[in-house]
Amino acid sequence: MVIRFLAVALLLALPAHAAVTIDAVAAGDPTETDVILWTRATDNEGPAKVTARVATDPGFRRVVWTGSQSTDAEDDFTLKLNPTGLRPGTRYYYQFAAGNEIVSGRFKTATRQNVPVTFGFSGDADGRFRPYPSIANISRHNLDFFIFLGDTMYESASGNPPTASPAVPRVTAESDAEEATKGLAAYHRKYLENISGVTETGTTARAGQRSLVPLFAAAGHYTLLDNHELGGWQLQSGGAPRELLSGDNPVTKRTLDANTTNTFHNQTLGFQTLEKAYFDYHPTRISIRGTPASGLTITGPRVEAPSDPRGHGTAKQYFTQRWGKHSLYIQVDDRSYRDVRLSIAKGDDEAALPERAANPNRTILGATQMAWLKETLLRAKRDGITWKFVVISSPIDMVGGVPGGQQQDQKSWYGGFRAERNMLLDFIATNAIDHVVFLATDDHMARMTRLQYERADGTKALVPGAFHIVAGPIGATGPDRFLEHSPEALMAKIGPRTASQTAMGQPPDGLGGLPGLRRVWRDIDSQADKRRQPIDFLSPDTFNYAVLNVDTSGTLSVSVYGIPSYQPNQNFTKPAEREHKIMSFQVQPR
Repeated sequence: MVIRFLAVALLLALPAHAAVTIDAVAAGDPTETDVILWTRATDNEGPAKVTARVATDPGFRRVVWTGSQSTDAEDDFTLKLNPTGLRPGTRYYYQFAAGNEIVSGRFKTATRQNVPVTFGFSGDADGRFRPYPSIANISRHNLDFFIFLGDTMYESASGNPPTASPAVPRVTAESDAEEATKGLAAYHRKYLENISGVTETGTTARAGQRSLVPLFAAAGHYTLLDNHELGGWQLQSGGAPRELLSGDNPVTKRTLDANTTNTFHNQTLGFQTLEKAYFDYHPTRISIRGTPASGLTITGPRVEAPSDPRGHGTAKQYFTQRWGKHSLYIQVDDRSYRDVRLSIAKGDDEAALPERAANPNRTILGATQMAWLKETLLRAKRDGITWKFVVISSPIDMVGGVPGGQQQDQKSWYGGFRAERNMLLDFIATNAIDHVVFLATDDHMARMTRLQYERADGTKALVPGAFHIVAGPIGATGPDRFLEHSPEALMAKIGPRTASQTAMGQPPDGLGGLPGLRRVWRDIDSQADKRRQPIDFLSPDTFNYAVLNVDTSGTLSVSVYGIPSYQPNQNFTKPAEREHKIMSFQVQPR
């Protein structure tokens, strides 16, 4: 009896079985020889020790790198590891293991060799449209890399009722450590929801598609910051003056249009707190350590420009990476340094906005980054690189968002930063830098357009060989306005849009007249290659992503894949239609 009692006591004294959870894995910022591995893992909702392995085969018989580390609450139980010494142009497989949990993914290292390169991009993942069935099968494309191009999380309420996932509290330039700490926890929750399953009412679950998890594991990522990561409100413009009142962003006062104070939102506790939440949940080379109470410290690349207070000491999120002989990836940060978003005062004439947007003192990139971008484009031309893919978080074309509103809003390059836009496009045209392609999301539709700009003498011209691709959303509002997907219904919307664009002197949707354009295809237009009309380059009614391929001859192929849109807070567990190819085209370089 005594022996039995002791045995029971010993069993009761043993620690409980570890409830280890690995929520997701990802690989990011791949170069020719290294990558950033990322995961979120907990053990009984506390820190977990994880081990990562990298191999050249999916069975992990040829392991080339191993590393271990523990997660901690300071980073919401996320961590990053940095395998180095990898071979260029190689497909790798990786896994994170903790307890009985093992979760795997894959990535590819970059190369300068003349090999085909295939990559995808999209953005805008609003929790009201979880679990994002549009990207459920994206791994089938066997991408070399994917660009998660902004609005990777929405801070607004979602669920059915919407309070199932409440909106985050506002964090501003005036937030103290206590307010920032509460905001950080709420933003962490929103990011976590975007890698979780979802119930019928929109609350989180372990079952079903884990929202963005299939996308994260399918390929290595590059990731951009946009306005929703920054609250979509006061801190959305990193170059706004620190003294700007919380309620004045967007601004109605012209005196605030261009910041001359040498104080900036991007250096406030509030801005850096929201940056931290973003970096914590993505496989970026940059992290922010610490807490709002103890202090925040940027680790990784930083801008070194003592003469430029707008950028000096900030997280350097702009860089380049060569992919193959014919393409250069150019990541631009057009969110952290931009001047404040414009707005009109009640009763003011909306015609005043273009004049304010054309203010030559307004900037969207900041002087340091703009100089870097110009030199990068010139160097790419000197090096004979065919395609220069410039990745931005806000559209740079002239045409507007969904049919019904043809003007870009004030957060776009044309809507809010017209002088700097004209200067950049004129620089590209004047220096004959060919085959520049701007990639963006944010407008919640897929479209392709030529790029027109205004010269100093007031005349308008197209940038030769350059064009713009907008893709997405993965799942966000806009396409849900178009629940009738027939060609007739779409044409009824697109026809007036095209007429309006023409009347305003804008190039309409499409790539008409682009040198080298061929093999245009649209699922609802059997004569697309012959007609090449706006509907062949425009999809406002789908949740989608784009896939681009540059072959060894330098020919660019572009395809858009997606699913028909559905209404918010209504499709959480309902099986969605499998994604299909919506449109495609090729451009053969001269």
